[in-house]
Amino acid sequence: MRYISVISMLLASPAAAQDVQSWNTLLVQGPVDGKLLLWAEVQPRFTNDADRLGQFIARGALGVRLKNDIDLHAGYHFQHNNPAPGITSDEHRFWQQVMAPVLRQENGFALITRWRLEQRTFEGADDLGWRLRMQWRVQQPLHGKGSAGPLAWSETFFALNSTDWGARGGFDQQRSFIGWLQPLGKRLNLEAGYMHQHINRPGRNPGNHVINLTLNRRLG
Repeated sequence: MRYISVISMLLASPAAAQDVQSWNTLLVQGPVDGKLLLWAEVQPRFTNDADRLGQFIARGALGVRLKNDIDLHAGYHFQHNNPAPGITSDEHRFWQQVMAPVLRQENGFALITRWRLEQRTFEGADDLGWRLRMQWRVQQPLHGKGSAGPLAWSETFFALNSTDWGARGGFDQQRSFIGWLQPLGKRLNLEAGYMHQHINRPGRNPGNHVINLTLNRRLG
């Protein structure tokens, strides 16, 4: 019970104050054999005014591409949390997602949605937490498909149940990003910009300010 209480305090700790953070993602994804898809991602997150490694995430999945570029994935997520102050913890998740284009135009404009379902567990706790994430992403290349241009997305998180490690059923958090998509090669893109993370926790609801960088290597 003591360890579970520590986890609950850990999850609630971001509510104490706003923080400037840096999230850096290396993502390799796309088709590897016909309709078979691969998703491989690592993400170090620097917290406490981007001064220390507060979280590390490794995420992988296999998937399949359906008609109309609808992608289905299922995989595993590991997350090591190292808060300051606080006690380190390890989280394990299984996750499934569907990603699909809602609107595409010849000039490269795209509206894409991604819905992800997560099953979350913490080492030392018993309950399984279910969470739904819904993302909407819009990008507009300035000189036709494949060129650089502005990018924006918004992702809403809902916890589907409460747990002994501190999750509360209902609205969990909102992430909103605005930035720039810069092609670095035929299948390599850099996404850079600002993300605001609003977290729904007891007491004050904080807003973390995140420098968000993603290096995306597309396989096909």
